[in-house]
Amino acid sequence: MMGRFKQVLMMTLSGFCFFGQTLFVSATAGISIGAMYDVLNSETQSMSKRIYNSGDSTAFVRVELLEIHPGDKNTSQEIPLKEVTGNVLEKNRLIVTPLRLIIPPGGFQAVRILWPGDRTTERYFRIRFIPVAPKADDDFGLDKKALEKHSQEMKAGVNILAGYGSILIVQPDKPVFNSVINADSPKVITIQNNGNTTISLNKIRECKNANTGCGPYSRRFVLPGRTYSMNKKSGYQTNFTLIEGNNQRKFSD
Repeated sequence: MMGRFKQVLMMTLSGFCFFGQTLFVSATAGISIGAMYDVLNSETQSMSKRIYNSGDSTAFVRVELLEIHPGDKNTSQEIPLKEVTGNVLEKNRLIVTPLRLIIPPGGFQAVRILWPGDRTTERYFRIRFIPVAPKADDDFGLDKKALEKHSQEMKAGVNILAGYGSILIVQPDKPVFNSVINADSPKVITIQNNGNTTISLNKIRECKNANTGCGPYSRRFVLPGRTYSMNKKSGYQTNFTLIEGNNQRKFSD
């Protein structure tokens, strides 16, 4: 069922979501991208990210870039970025290279992620890694013989190739952390981000006692100017760790 995608929710970032994509094709390659979110902190302009192929067939992966513009009430607009032609380096755009990956079975290939632009405010991007079937003149640079070889490999079996999208957070050059936790209400805990960069709530879970009778962990991200609320469960203690840059603060109520 070539070209048919199944969108799968992976985790929530306040204002937009992480998604994976499942592409049904004839092949036995499977990619993984490691962390589902990455941060370019205020002192970093670039980073590398490894894309792995755990299958036994060569993976051909196309990279797509979108800038995320968070809106009101946890909505967002995603605008595709045009590919850069030649060696032109545009200042206010995300650069990811290469945009076409050929990953051998059991191997990996690294992409370089670069933000050379303005960092007055925080910016957000979605980077999609989508497995595809190579064709002539599709920028993978395969000759006719290589295309025929891959076509024969695809006919050998049917499997599922999963594509993934990660979120990139580009911190401002002068990050300010100012988080306010309010647990005075008997029913709800609120975390307000009054800073100018995203904060993370890690290892959120409810426990009957200190470390027993606990539910599963979850994680949330709170964008600047946003508030996240979690309901208190009667008879349970709510625990989480607030991450502000390199600083951590544990909370229990």
